[in-house]
Amino acid sequence: MQTSQPLLLEPLSAARFAPFGDVLENDGSARRNFYPEATVPGEGAGALRFWVSHVEPVTAAPLSILQLERHRYAAQSFIPLKIARWIVIVASSRPDGFPEVSGLRAFLAAPAQGVSYRRGTWHHGTTVLDAPAQFAVLMWRRAAGDDDEFHDLAAPIEIDLTASQ
Repeated sequence: MQTSQPLLLEPLSAARFAPFGDVLENDGSARRNFYPEATVPGEGAGALRFWVSHVEPVTAAPLSILQLERHRYAAQSFIPLKIARWIVIVASSRPDGFPEVSGLRAFLAAPAQGVSYRRGTWHHGTTVLDAPAQFAVLMWRRAAGDDDEFHDLAAPIEIDLTASQ
């Protein structure tokens, strides 16, 4: 979607996000919601890792993204611990493995929503608005340390932080 028009934010929902992974939330209709794909062992020798990340908010609008990342061998889950608003930016993979940039989506997540990226889902780094945030992160890490793949975009893509669809 490398056009002169900025990409608009969509409200994050399980249905909209389904091609990329799971929205981690509980609306109170069930005691527990299970997300089995988030903890399936990654390919190859490794271990399940759990950490807490601190993320500073973006300060410029519109947001301009230059790079996407993916993890081919493991799912990666982000659970907000302390947050206001945050953005989830994702793209599927083309048959050649590169991101399908024309299908890039940007979601505005509510404070009580986490995400679990499916293996191989291209995504932008964690992006928060308004105030510093903290996330619990759960991910299989291969012993080989070869699961972090980055792709520089041919041109920056702008995300409109004020409008939503």
